[in-house]
Amino acid sequence: ADGYAGIKALLPPPPRRALVLIDPSYEDKNDYRHVLASLQDSLTRFATGVYMSWYPQLSRLESRQLPQKLMRLAPNWLHVSLTVQKPSDDGFGMHGSGLFVINPPWMLRKTLADVMPYLVKVLGQDSGSGFALESSDK
Repeated sequence: ADGYAGIKALLPPPPRRALVLIDPSYEDKNDYRHVLASLQDSLTRFATGVYMSWYPQLSRLESRQLPQKLMRLAPNWLHVSLTVQKPSDDGFGMHGSGLFVINPPWMLRKTLADVMPYLVKVLGQDSGSGFALESSDK
């Protein structure tokens, strides 16, 4: 089934608590637009839900612009990205990934701040490895 339609059909949930994970393939560049539209709609239906959206770090413009577009959707967000290698000279391939969380659990930022240096150390492949962690509460 279409996951974007599924989210729409299930929100708001009866217990009024939920975590929605959005993890499209992004093989179709329209997925970037679908993620934004789905989250925007979901937030009008269920503003207090926790929404997590994974995305690949690619040279593609849509991938680089997605976090800034997501930041404009809600006042409470957290964004973490892990870069495991420098982008290739030819602009192809994934060099990391990111996770954008709307209405994040209150200890998530601290947990990620503790864990991300370890992940860079273990998963990093070259001098381009690193992480970024930012949130609306700075």
